[in-house]
Amino acid sequence: MWITALLAVLSLAQAPAQADHPVLIAPLNAPCPAFLYAAEGDGGWILRFNREGKIDWSFRAPMSRDVWQLPGGNVLLAFNEKYDPRGHDNPSGVMEVDPAGKVVWRFDTKGQVWACQRLADGNTLIGAASQGKVLIVSPAGKIVREVRVRNAPGHSCMRHARALADGTILVAEESAKAIRQYDPQGRFVREMTVPFPPFSVCRLPNGHTLTSGKTHLVELDEAGKIVWSLDGKDYPDLGVRWLAGLQVLPNGNIFCCNAGGKVGFIEFSRDKKVAWASNDKPIRLPAGHGVHLLP
Repeated sequence: MWITALLAVLSLAQAPAQADHPVLIAPLNAPCPAFLYAAEGDGGWILRFNREGKIDWSFRAPMSRDVWQLPGGNVLLAFNEKYDPRGHDNPSGVMEVDPAGKVVWRFDTKGQVWACQRLADGNTLIGAASQGKVLIVSPAGKIVREVRVRNAPGHSCMRHARALADGTILVAEESAKAIRQYDPQGRFVREMTVPFPPFSVCRLPNGHTLTSGKTHLVELDEAGKIVWSLDGKDYPDLGVRWLAGLQVLPNGNIFCCNAGGKVGFIEFSRDKKVAWASNDKPIRLPAGHGVHLLP
């Protein structure tokens, strides 16, 4: 039944034929958090999982590592066409698509783009790693601000970047093994180092910073001291390979993507227990890094 529903959604989204779609051998474990997944495998997809663990919407997106559902139901995603990890001239950017799969906004640039975020004022944040910049782009497609990060431009310059309510920007500068903070004018504020290349980052309600990377989740206080940490190596049954995209649930649990691992998605409690895991046995899930929880 779920395959029939999946085919109907693919037709609505004007996606390729069923044979090209990354069909799961079985749904994820239910009940399941509803979420979007940026899957770069199988040619690149944005997949939406419902609370039954089934795909109920999809959209072709080449080499995306960041995705959001916007108020109203549209989806914002980063993309990289003709991706080459050693090249920095590929077509790339950020687009917004509606539930029918129609592109309603798009900003094109060049080089590797790993982050996106729609801001409260309607502008869009774009993490352009190849350029070594975080771009702030208006709805009209004009670059209104550029933040040049401290790390050298390139593939590992940055992964996710997140703007806070006050305009501050946190950047996971991968090869520097640092979370760096920039003020609304783009000036460097401070650096928090971690013992691994960070992938995603968010600011917690208590003012601390949470980041992921490799097999690690780490919370840093305002002075940059590690006050809580988790190592996926302590969970051998999960086959943790790379904890990438993350989001904090209202109850404080941490939902994250295990890129390329045995279990694709994991929810950890703050007492380091596995509150939910997506599958008990291997399933055909395309590799990916970005997740966004839905209400």
